[in-house]
Amino acid sequence: MGADSPEIAVGAVQGGLYLGLLGRATQRTCPTADHLVNDYLANRPQEPTVMLDLTGCDWVDSTFAGWLVGLGKRMGRMPGGQVRMTGCSERCRASLERMQLAAMFQFEAADAPAETRMVPCTTSDQPDKEELKLMLAAHESLAALSPENEQLFAPIAATLRNQIENT
Repeated sequence: MGADSPEIAVGAVQGGLYLGLLGRATQRTCPTADHLVNDYLANRPQEPTVMLDLTGCDWVDSTFAGWLVGLGKRMGRMPGGQVRMTGCSERCRASLERMQLAAMFQFEAADAPAETRMVPCTTSDQPDKEELKLMLAAHESLAALSPENEQLFAPIAATLRNQIENT
């Protein structure tokens, strides 16, 4: 991990999990964010809430966007489950709208919790097989949303599938 390695601020907010992406909502943060959400949900919270703070993010990459789709669906299957977003700039929200994701989430103004801890993201620019699988699932989720998304993201999913087979 170098100076450019992302971190996620983790805390509790209104009985839920807070993840501050610190301006980096990309494939490099997804595996760590996914692990943190899985740990939170393993404790079987009542009406689980995940708050994603996108402050400083002018955009989200396609892996993160696809991960959001999966997270939204997963939380939607849980009684009272929800994904909320805060700190979403107009540019970032436009990016989510172009990928047809904005309607899936609640956007609100909220402050970060008073206490957070920093969790380093251990991914690199060269994803391993598990990270490639997460990227594949993310792009398949995005492609399934609409014919426009399918045109854009199905070829990426096919490339990722090929990479996994050759890893």
